Amino acid sequence: MVYYKAFVISNYRAIEGPLRIEVSKRSLTSVIGINESGKTTILHAIFAFDHFNDKLNENGRHLRDTANLLSTSPPPAMVEAEIHIDREDLVDLLDNLEKDQPDIKESISALKKKRVLPNEWRIRRNLATRAYSVEPQAGIDLGEIESFLAQEIIKRLPYTLFFDDFRDKVDEKIEITDPEKASGWLSIIKQLFLATDPGLSVFKLKTLEVRQRKTVLAKVRRKLNETLTHEWQYFRLDDREALEISIDYVEEGEADSLRQYIKLEVVETDARGDQHFFFISDRSKGFYWFFNFVMKLEFNPKLVGGAGKTIYLLDEPGSYLHAFAQQKLCSKLRQLSSHSAVIYCTHSHYLLDPDVIPLNSIYVADKDRNGRISLVQISNYKGSLPERRSALQPVFDALQIKPFALDLAGIKQTVIVEGIYDRLALEMFKENRDLFTLPSVGATSIKFYISLLVAWQLNFRALWDNDAEGRKCFDEAGSLFDEPIRSRCLRLLPSSGSKRILQDLFAGEDLKMFRQELSLDHACSFERTIHALFYDERRSEILKRVSSTTWSAFREVFESLSLEK
Repeated sequence: MVYYKAFVISNYRAIEGPLRIEVSKRSLTSVIGINESGKTTILHAIFAFDHFNDKLNENGRHLRDTANLLSTSPPPAMVEAEIHIDREDLVDLLDNLEKDQPDIKESISALKKKRVLPNEWRIRRNLATRAYSVEPQAGIDLGEIESFLAQEIIKRLPYTLFFDDFRDKVDEKIEITDPEKASGWLSIIKQLFLATDPGLSVFKLKTLEVRQRKTVLAKVRRKLNETLTHEWQYFRLDDREALEISIDYVEEGEADSLRQYIKLEVVETDARGDQHFFFISDRSKGFYWFFNFVMKLEFNPKLVGGAGKTIYLLDEPGSYLHAFAQQKLCSKLRQLSSHSAVIYCTHSHYLLDPDVIPLNSIYVADKDRNGRISLVQISNYKGSLPERRSALQPVFDALQIKPFALDLAGIKQTVIVEGIYDRLALEMFKENRDLFTLPSVGATSIKFYISLLVAWQLNFRALWDNDAEGRKCFDEAGSLFDEPIRSRCLRLLPSSGSKRILQDLFAGEDLKMFRQELSLDHACSFERTIHALFYDERRSEILKRVSSTTWSAFREVFESLSLEK
């Protein structure tokens, strides 16, 4: 297998770098930040590595003006990829190169004879010259085969898909040109035909008899509409149960200059049964986004064969989708990350749902006073208070740290807790109780959310740890609110034996079991353990093995809150 491990960006626009982004160990990365903080710049730099993408994204927007903007005489912009190649794939790659490049056959043979061939490679692309270079491996001098080897490796790497607000419009007519040079939308149409039937080819349409051509197009149309309708049910941008897209073959010009095209149109049927035809670009921005997303997702030619993790780069995905569709997209992105690498930028809290997106996958794009772009994991972000409020607002919204009445109105009961890890733990052990856990940002902040929930006349409980700080904040809140708020809504964690904070509810053997099941270090922190368990696909199975001691401790907490199961 040949796959990307990480990208390293240097001197690309305002990224002085080196800025490193993992894609093999971390398959899902969400990037937040204020406007003009560099989120899109990071995606463009990654997209610029593979020359296959050079004519995409507005015919190479990511390759224009790449020089470091912060220096008068900057070094060239560089994007480096750390790549893993299994030995058998490397040998096969060298065999092919030996056949294709007979002039350097001796150098390739010499490399193949090495007793130890490296699995890890670093390939750099100079964006000024568009040339590739391979970092020398220990004891290996690539010499004249360097550029050939780099090109051959890149040919086998998985595809990088870029999704933005789709400035790359869907052409009203897609010209059928040389099969060897098919790119952009023609390459997607080519794959649509192959996905319908491996024996079909868009390039053979002009050679078919008219009736045969109609039969082929009917099959392709059915495949296209089945795919779009399936995804339409998932996102549901409007009340239509199904989509219909027509796909036709047209010819234009004289005999000596005849040109062939594929024409795509949206078909809408009115109440009388009359059909109306529209260009894709005539429809809403939400539909336009949906069509681009599905077509590039399902019918991209370089996805065939599954060579390692595909890299999905999404800039403000779903900007034109309504809230429900964005929530569905959030789950879709998490699903994609199970077998591919997904990096997306967003301002939307719907795409940062803490029940779907792990907190440690969220990064902040930040600019220092000199305009240099960096990427910082959210837990390490050190911006000033106004910057934190702005850059982290999507996270605050996603965590519901600033709750909204409409979000909580349909919930039977709400429990305000000290922090996010308290929330994750209670959510896992609440069984079938109809409640929502609202995380604060520490024991002292709970009282602010009490005021909101009182004003909204919602049923809630506030829960503090039964330690010194928790008791202090509990007493302070008690002095601020009158009866019956004090007696009905304010609670300390039940104190039985040594159980004073929420972490104490877990039996030691259960925490040990969690770490073993999740392949965590035995000294892994409680917070990281709970975070890993909450987002693990096997969570429900692991929880079945939790001791009765832990379950009893949590049930005691819920009983103290007077919350019915």
